[in-house]
Amino acid sequence: MSEPDRRWAAETVFYGIDITRFHDANGDGIGDVSGLVEKLDYVADLGVTCLWLLPFFPSDRMDNGYDITNYFDVDPELGTLDDFRALADEAHARGIRIMVDLVVHHTASKHPWFRAAQADPDSRFYDYYIWREDEPADSADKSAFPEEEDGIWDYSPRAKRYYRHTFYEFQPDLRIADDQLWETIKSIVDFWVATGADAFRVDAASKLFTPDALEGTQITGQERLDDLRRYLSRRAPGVALIGEVDMPRDDIEDFLGDRFDLLYNFLGNNALYLALARQEAEPLRETFRQQQRSAGTSPWLNFMRNLDELDLEQLSDDERQRVFDVFASRQDMRIYGRGVRRGWAPMMKTHEQRRMCLSLLFASPGAPLLVYGQELGMGDELSLSGREAVRIPMQWDSSRSGGFSARAPARDIARTANRAGEFGYRRVNVEKERDKPDSLLTLTRQLVRLRCEHPGIGTIAPKFPDEPSDAILALSYGELTIVHNLSEQAQPTTIEHGRRVLLGGIDGTTLPPFGFAWLTDE
Repeated sequence: MSEPDRRWAAETVFYGIDITRFHDANGDGIGDVSGLVEKLDYVADLGVTCLWLLPFFPSDRMDNGYDITNYFDVDPELGTLDDFRALADEAHARGIRIMVDLVVHHTASKHPWFRAAQADPDSRFYDYYIWREDEPADSADKSAFPEEEDGIWDYSPRAKRYYRHTFYEFQPDLRIADDQLWETIKSIVDFWVATGADAFRVDAASKLFTPDALEGTQITGQERLDDLRRYLSRRAPGVALIGEVDMPRDDIEDFLGDRFDLLYNFLGNNALYLALARQEAEPLRETFRQQQRSAGTSPWLNFMRNLDELDLEQLSDDERQRVFDVFASRQDMRIYGRGVRRGWAPMMKTHEQRRMCLSLLFASPGAPLLVYGQELGMGDELSLSGREAVRIPMQWDSSRSGGFSARAPARDIARTANRAGEFGYRRVNVEKERDKPDSLLTLTRQLVRLRCEHPGIGTIAPKFPDEPSDAILALSYGELTIVHNLSEQAQPTTIEHGRRVLLGGIDGTTLPPFGFAWLTDE
């Protein structure tokens, strides 16, 4: 599937899957690689062209698999390397690429590297991590999880030193400056390319190159990224690099250019929720314009919601509070002082608003990313702790456990299924939505088809036609114009009569509440 031209990434529809929560084939209550293979025809029918697989490596899964103990294998609970090779072969046969998470900002504290480093300061693995004899004074004010961690340094009695951890204390940071570690990271990339990967999502890319991680060397983070890009260009020139970069607008420049083929668009995501909260298009329009000026093209991977908190740290305090007031009115819906732990669909007012948001995702400049279940409007489970609230099993049908696991006893289902309420699997599932003309699943298929027919959305900068209403966002890609009404009231537009409507609906020059329309001059 790899090809020398990496521009395929910008013209791709991505679909994120947590294998543990997608489909359980062996009946142990945990999703597995074989379960995903069984559902590949569904993915292919949806029309997506690249699967983003969340971490599936050996792990205690204390942080949804991001606490890795072995980079060169599949977690035995999920399958084997042969199972992964079969998945890659079956996906490629259907025209679907595979994107693997490259989690090299940290390891698990149980990783053999860290255990060797703790045991012997003369071990070569000691230099893989960041150590201090005394706890630094800045520890308490930099934690990524202020409600769960006291700081970013923790004491290892075995090593008799403090080690740095940006995230949880069981995830010690790697010292990316170490040359031997860096060569090992490239060997990880080699291994998964040989095993079937077509792209890598570089996890926590904006946090890889802290001063602590680069100490003891003159190497910069940009040089490391350039080296990785050159290495891949020689070894596997069609393999794409996608960066998870959640940073203020002024700091993101170093990650643009040829270092990454796409960046997760956190700025656009924050602007989306502010625009939805205000029911005004300007936050999105201005963000798109600024990104266009800085990047020149559209190297953005757009998303509505990932499987962490909805992180709003790029908004001002007042803007964030406005989003909280509209979408997370209760304190138990918020997390870390910066985020929302609700699912996307339950935050929306109506079915029409959900449809409009799906359309907006596919119309935004860049490539679209759906996370499993969003094409159905799956909900959340706020009774689960922290970020687990949005990490629920895929809802296939209305049978026990939503069809996630047909054979496992209820007591063995490790991932809590959402049964009751408006978004439970008895009402929202693939089987019910498959043939409904107005379902989100049907709309998603239509949007994927349109997006694939108009790849310029991922590669050319749009124009922004003036509109008489603050609630209307209009995007023009040559002969294609797409309009969205972010308001719960009908709004006038400047759309000319005679254009052919490809999808959506428009009454003359008026968009209905939360309406949208894809129109062409042809």
